[in-house]
Amino acid sequence: MPETRPGLVLHLAGASQPLHIALDPAEADELRDVLADSMANGSTKSLITADGGRFAVNFAHVATAHFEATRSDAYGAPARGTGFRN
Repeated sequence: MPETRPGLVLHLAGASQPLHIALDPAEADELRDVLADSMANGSTKSLITADGGRFAVNFAHVATAHFEATRSDAYGAPARGTGFRN
């Protein structure tokens, strides 16, 4: 059975499709505690992704956000790769 990872789904103001971001489990736990405040304050936060990368979010441009199980094509998912061919 595949391992499930926490994912953050961001619905950006003015964008028709949401962004799916695979998060490091510890990062997801921390973000759960401050997500509502980050949304209310419109703060900027650098998040650690599941593949060990970083992803910056300016919550001033996020209309709504929630957590769900990670999609395999989410940004920061270990199986996704860089998108560049060698």
